[in-house]
Amino acid sequence: MSKILTDQEVETAKLQIDDHTGTVAEAFFIANLLFVGIFYVFLWGLYFLAYKNATPISKHHLKQTLVAGGITTLIVILLNIIILLTTGYASATALILAEAYLMLIVPLFMIVGILGFTKAVQGLDFTFPLIGKFISKPNS
Repeated sequence: MSKILTDQEVETAKLQIDDHTGTVAEAFFIANLLFVGIFYVFLWGLYFLAYKNATPISKHHLKQTLVAGGITTLIVILLNIIILLTTGYASATALILAEAYLMLIVPLFMIVGILGFTKAVQGLDFTFPLIGKFISKPNS
Protein backbone atom coordinates (compact mmCIF):
# COMPACT_ATOMS: atom_id res chain seq x y z
CA MET A 1 0.00 0.00 0.00
CA SER A 2 1.55 3.29 -1.04
CA LYS A 3 1.48 6.39 1.08
CA ILE A 4 0.50 9.77 -0.34
CA LEU A 5 3.03 12.39 0.68
CA THR A 6 2.07 15.87 1.79
CA ASP A 7 3.64 18.93 0.18
CA GLN A 8 5.81 19.46 3.26
CA GLU A 9 7.10 15.87 3.15
CA VAL A 10 7.92 16.23 -0.54
CA GLU A 11 9.77 19.51 0.14
CA THR A 12 11.70 17.92 3.02
CA ALA A 13 12.67 15.00 0.78
CA LYS A 14 13.91 17.41 -1.91
CA LEU A 15 16.00 19.32 0.65
CA GLN A 16 17.50 16.07 1.94
CA ILE A 17 18.48 15.00 -1.57
CA ASP A 18 20.25 18.34 -2.11
CA ASP A 19 22.02 18.23 1.29
CA HIS A 20 25.21 16.18 1.15
CA THR A 21 26.42 17.01 4.67
CA GLY A 22 25.53 13.55 6.00
CA THR A 23 27.25 11.82 3.10
CA VAL A 24 30.43 13.86 3.51
CA ALA A 25 30.38 13.25 7.28
CA GLU A 26 30.13 9.49 6.78
CA ALA A 27 32.94 9.58 4.20
CA PHE A 28 35.15 11.56 6.60
CA PHE A 29 34.36 9.05 9.35
CA ILE A 30 35.42 6.12 7.16
CA ALA A 31 38.61 7.95 6.15
CA ASN A 32 39.33 8.72 9.82
CA LEU A 33 39.51 4.99 10.53
CA LEU A 34 42.56 4.73 8.29
CA PHE A 35 44.04 8.24 8.57
CA VAL A 36 43.35 8.91 12.22
CA GLY A 37 43.16 12.50 13.35
CA ILE A 38 43.29 14.36 10.05
CA PHE A 39 39.77 13.47 9.00
CA TYR A 40 38.51 13.90 12.56
CA VAL A 41 39.58 17.53 12.28
CA PHE A 42 37.77 17.68 8.93
CA LEU A 43 34.62 16.32 10.62
CA TRP A 44 34.74 19.16 13.13
CA GLY A 45 35.29 21.63 10.30
CA LEU A 46 32.25 20.24 8.53
CA TYR A 47 30.29 20.57 11.75
CA PHE A 48 31.15 24.25 12.15
CA LEU A 49 30.60 25.04 8.46
CA ALA A 50 27.48 23.05 7.59
CA TYR A 51 25.60 21.95 10.70
CA LYS A 52 23.46 25.08 10.96
CA ASN A 53 22.02 24.72 7.44
CA ALA A 54 21.87 20.92 7.30
CA THR A 55 18.64 18.94 7.25
CA PRO A 56 17.71 16.97 10.41
CA ILE A 57 18.81 13.66 8.89
CA SER A 58 22.19 15.10 7.87
CA LYS A 59 22.60 16.60 11.35
CA HIS A 60 21.96 13.15 12.82
CA HIS A 61 24.58 11.57 10.54
CA LEU A 62 27.07 14.31 11.45
CA LYS A 63 26.54 14.04 15.20
CA GLN A 64 26.93 10.27 15.12
CA THR A 65 30.10 10.39 13.03
CA LEU A 66 31.60 12.97 15.39
CA VAL A 67 30.99 10.70 18.39
CA ALA A 68 32.16 7.54 16.62
CA GLY A 69 35.19 9.35 15.17
CA GLY A 70 36.02 10.64 18.64
CA ILE A 71 35.86 7.12 20.05
CA THR A 72 38.12 5.64 17.38
CA THR A 73 40.57 8.54 17.61
CA LEU A 74 40.67 8.16 21.39
CA ILE A 75 41.35 4.42 21.03
CA VAL A 76 44.33 5.12 18.75
CA ILE A 77 45.68 7.77 21.12
CA LEU A 78 45.36 5.40 24.09
CA LEU A 79 47.05 2.58 22.18
CA ASN A 80 49.95 4.89 21.32
CA ILE A 81 50.28 6.02 24.93
CA ILE A 82 50.32 2.40 26.11
CA ILE A 83 52.99 1.55 23.54
CA LEU A 84 55.14 4.55 24.46
CA LEU A 85 54.88 3.90 28.20
CA THR A 86 55.67 0.20 27.92
CA THR A 87 57.97 -1.31 25.32
CA GLY A 88 58.09 1.26 22.51
CA TYR A 89 57.19 0.94 18.85
CA ALA A 90 59.86 -1.64 17.96
CA SER A 91 58.28 -4.39 20.03
CA ALA A 92 55.85 -7.27 19.88
CA THR A 93 53.45 -5.34 22.13
CA ALA A 94 53.21 -2.54 19.59
CA LEU A 95 52.64 -5.03 16.79
CA ILE A 96 49.92 -6.86 18.71
CA LEU A 97 48.11 -3.65 19.69
CA ALA A 98 48.30 -2.29 16.12
CA GLU A 99 47.00 -5.58 14.74
CA ALA A 100 44.20 -5.66 17.30
CA TYR A 101 43.15 -2.17 16.24
CA LEU A 102 43.37 -2.92 12.51
CA MET A 103 41.71 -6.34 12.68
CA LEU A 104 39.05 -5.78 15.35
CA ILE A 105 38.20 -2.11 15.81
CA VAL A 106 38.53 -0.84 12.24
CA PRO A 107 36.30 -3.53 10.64
CA LEU A 108 33.55 -3.07 13.23
CA PHE A 109 33.42 0.67 12.75
CA MET A 110 33.99 0.35 8.99
CA ILE A 111 30.86 -1.80 8.57
CA VAL A 112 28.80 0.74 10.48
CA GLY A 113 30.38 3.59 8.49
CA ILE A 114 29.61 1.95 5.17
CA LEU A 115 26.01 1.28 6.20
CA GLY A 116 25.66 4.89 7.33
CA PHE A 117 27.26 6.16 4.13
CA THR A 118 24.86 4.18 1.91
CA LYS A 119 21.88 5.48 3.88
CA ALA A 120 23.20 9.05 3.74
CA VAL A 121 23.66 8.84 -0.04
CA GLN A 122 20.01 7.76 -0.31
CA GLY A 123 18.92 10.60 1.99
CA LEU A 124 17.79 8.18 4.69
CA ASP A 125 18.44 8.15 8.41
CA PHE A 126 20.72 5.58 10.02
CA THR A 127 21.32 4.97 13.71
CA PHE A 128 24.73 3.68 14.74
CA PRO A 129 24.53 0.66 17.06
CA LEU A 130 25.27 1.57 20.70
CA ILE A 131 26.31 5.14 19.85
CA GLY A 132 23.01 6.09 18.21
CA LYS A 133 20.92 5.58 21.31
CA PHE A 134 22.76 8.43 23.06
CA ILE A 135 22.17 10.90 20.22
CA SER A 136 18.79 12.49 19.59
CA LYS A 137 16.87 11.31 16.54
CA PRO A 138 16.10 13.73 13.68
CA ASN A 139 12.80 15.57 13.86
CA SER A 140 11.66 14.61 10.39
